[in-house]
Amino acid sequence: MTNTDQSWLLAIDSSSEWATIALTNGERVAETSWFAGRDQTATLLSEIDRLFSLLHTQPTSLNAVAVATGPGMFNGLRVGMSVAKGFVLALDLPLIGISTLDVTAFPHLGLGLPIVATVAAGRGRCVWAVYQADIAAMRQQSTARNGAIEDVLQTVEELGPCLVTGELTPEHAARVRSIAGVVVPPTAARFRRASCMAELAWNRYKADDVDNAVELEPVYLHSTANRR
Repeated sequence: MTNTDQSWLLAIDSSSEWATIALTNGERVAETSWFAGRDQTATLLSEIDRLFSLLHTQPTSLNAVAVATGPGMFNGLRVGMSVAKGFVLALDLPLIGISTLDVTAFPHLGLGLPIVATVAAGRGRCVWAVYQADIAAMRQQSTARNGAIEDVLQTVEELGPCLVTGELTPEHAARVRSIAGVVVPPTAARFRRASCMAELAWNRYKADDVDNAVELEPVYLHSTANRR
């Protein structure tokens, strides 16, 4: 039976090798995540189609599309942005861009600790930023940086007690965990979830806070810089 609810929002995050998508109507959410590696081009559309099928709905039921804007991998971000804009332009929908780092930090707000959100940048490097522990607002306390794990460790040591989350290798997670007062959630709790991005995007959609679909572009952070 076809779902006739005409208020779905599709969230697409292919910022890194770990891809995740979700559909939400503000109350219900369905999500799928998978290791896409470098094959986002080959897998993203088929996974979106599968998610529509699981909910017995179709693209014409969409009211908005959200996409992760980065930082992240060049190819993954371009694929996600292209697919999102394809839906938006074909169906005349609003587009909402959400920072990949915001998605990473969001599930850990309100736990009483500053958050260091990380995204894998390839070749053993990370992109990271510090967030305040305020559940009432998504507040990035520092500008995003790109560097080696040693640079992340320096940030964490200077910050003091905090929570570090995101795409850390087991070795990197162990090194961060060794710093006194630092909390590193289990691996499963650190992966980005499109359901989190969907919630952030849904709140913006309801407030009519949308982006210009023509002007919105991915954010690439190739070196340490004061850039978000």
